[in-house]
Amino acid sequence: MTEQDPSRPSAFEGDLVWLQKELHEAHKTIRSLLRQLRKEQAAHAETARAYNLTVANLVEATRENTALARERDMWKARAEGRARPLTISGVTLELTPAEVSAIRKAMARLHHPDAGGDAERMKAWNAALDPLER
Repeated sequence: MTEQDPSRPSAFEGDLVWLQKELHEAHKTIRSLLRQLRKEQAAHAETARAYNLTVANLVEATRENTALARERDMWKARAEGRARPLTISGVTLELTPAEVSAIRKAMARLHHPDAGGDAERMKAWNAALDPLER
């Protein structure tokens, strides 16, 4: 067995120093990548928040637009004399022909005898809706 010079590091110590340097570099790289990841996650979160806010605003605008269009159509029908009053249980509704048609179709889906409904109930709805379509 040969004796080594104590001032010269052994091959094992040299490998250990090299491994420690590599480990240190790996830790630096990991910290850098984690910083980048946090930045990207923050950017993504901000984009998702902005998207959700935009969708909420669009839904609200659509809801308001629909309500305004419905009100506009009601006033237009009243001005043109097309809206017909319908009184059910003391409640009077002003309905346009399109609304009467939609109610008739909905009631037919529910009460038509061919769909398993009650014929008398369907006749009652037809009797109530017929004067409104004229």
